[in-house]
Amino acid sequence: MPRVPRASDIIEMFSERSISYGFCGIVSLAFAGLFYRYRGTGMLSGLTTCLFIAGIGCVAFAIYLAFQVRKVTTHDVKCPFCEALNTLVAAPTDDFPCVSCNRMIPVIDGKTIPVSQVRCGFCNELNFYSEKTEVLLCENCNHEIPIAHDETGAPRKTIPAAFVVVDDEALYELSLIGHGKHKEEELISGLQHILALNRNQVKQMLTELPITVLTGITRKKAEMLKAQLSLYEAEVEFSPMEEARR
Repeated sequence: MPRVPRASDIIEMFSERSISYGFCGIVSLAFAGLFYRYRGTGMLSGLTTCLFIAGIGCVAFAIYLAFQVRKVTTHDVKCPFCEALNTLVAAPTDDFPCVSCNRMIPVIDGKTIPVSQVRCGFCNELNFYSEKTEVLLCENCNHEIPIAHDETGAPRKTIPAAFVVVDDEALYELSLIGHGKHKEEELISGLQHILALNRNQVKQMLTELPITVLTGITRKKAEMLKAQLSLYEAEVEFSPMEEARR
């Protein structure tokens, strides 16, 4: 389905064409007047008539286009990312880029849908997602931010609540519940870097699952580490320390 054009683009198109035809019409009328004043032959008289008719036609068409500018309808859409107003000629039928932040504004059934924020587990940069997001790459470091999958393996339309940025003063406990076999080496290397342990110590940890990895960390750090370890097929959970002790 064709994308609904911006009102500014339509107005600019009509305005440019109106100015072009108006300029051509004025030039034609000027030459027609000049030839009429200094006409000397029948051929020149015929050219004068042609220029006069062409000039009148161009000016008339320019005036028509100028009136079309006033008839352009507008439909304002607020960007859910930066809240800038985007003016279209009608309700949007598909995702379109914001005129201010250039992000694709998600649209369903002619209406924009809300977006939420998620923090990258690698660089801690805030990113946006919506229910239409299937693959999310960090805008800063270009790493993929994991998205939950349903029982069939298809991407869900939402990202787990654990990735959503929430202001929280509580301290959390991060636990490793399980892990896959395909990326075990990457997981071991990642845990070595996070915990400052040697390879044998990390391998021993993986034989004692579930195990608490870190305690007394902020929610933001827990979200970041969970996102990072999830890339290595690790099953990670975190909870407030008060709840973990119950």
